[in-house]
Amino acid sequence: MPFFLEEDEDADESGLGWNPRFVQIRDELTGRRVHFAQQGTEIEVIVAVPDDAADAERLLEALRAQPDGTWDPVPLPSESDATAPDPQWRAMQRVHQQPRLAREWSTGWQRGEAVESRRGIAESVVTVLREGLDMDGDRLRFATWSMDAPGTGSYELPADRPSEREAPVVCSDWADFEARLSWALTTLPWDGVINLSTPHPGPDPCFVQFLHGRQLFNEASGWDVAGLGAGEFDRRMRELGWSFAPHSVPGGAALIWEGPLAKAGFNPSLRGAPRRTVATFTEVFTVGHPQDLVFRAFRNGQRRDPELRYLDIELGIPRDVR
Repeated sequence: MPFFLEEDEDADESGLGWNPRFVQIRDELTGRRVHFAQQGTEIEVIVAVPDDAADAERLLEALRAQPDGTWDPVPLPSESDATAPDPQWRAMQRVHQQPRLAREWSTGWQRGEAVESRRGIAESVVTVLREGLDMDGDRLRFATWSMDAPGTGSYELPADRPSEREAPVVCSDWADFEARLSWALTTLPWDGVINLSTPHPGPDPCFVQFLHGRQLFNEASGWDVAGLGAGEFDRRMRELGWSFAPHSVPGGAALIWEGPLAKAGFNPSLRGAPRRTVATFTEVFTVGHPQDLVFRAFRNGQRRDPELRYLDIELGIPRDVR
């Protein structure tokens, strides 16, 4: 583990100017994960604190048992920090004084650091995953990507990338689609867009769309083709976690509902977006099968692979060719 983010890299042709690399290893059963980020000369390792209080305490005990200075709580900003001097210091001080407040912990090393040091950190990471988060080596799944493209290879761990885990060429059911979409959103390049919709001849389908900008933005529309009426459509969407977009007004091009702000790229957090997307198509738009969907995908600006052609294989549903 101390070596896999330190291999020689090909010249960066992304045009982004800053193209860090990421690795995620997750437990397929529990969903718990560890995130590795290489940004410049720094390699950072991040684990999230479980929501359950007993599980969180178990993790904290495992972290306390590690050598001093190996792990640090990630700063926890609050709204009151915004108007205070040195808000970053206040956020850092808060979690150091009360470690139970931290929602994430991090460790890491510098590129070129002594092998013995990296091995020590690697051993600590493995211990925390096993004893603090109850992650099982037989259940681990691997994904890698940069801000410009998903990566390949999994260092002999089972891969999350559909084509590398030998998923069927054609998406087989909604569970398969949810897993494919989760991988696609986690690894979505900077300024990438994925639009999922039902085939249609007109300009106003029911759709769910994602954009990777500063956040992973998520929106949906289609009340007028769902056959539910505006009130019932809004009720069902809100039950799934959507909210009516304040900038969306009657008489506009489309009424838009927004999902919770999520994150892709560095330390991704999808906030339930794949499952919410499946539920939206099945429960609100009454789509029977993933093969009844089509997708569009593209990148804004002059980028490599501007149409994200790798998704033709990985999503396993037809591309909208209109």
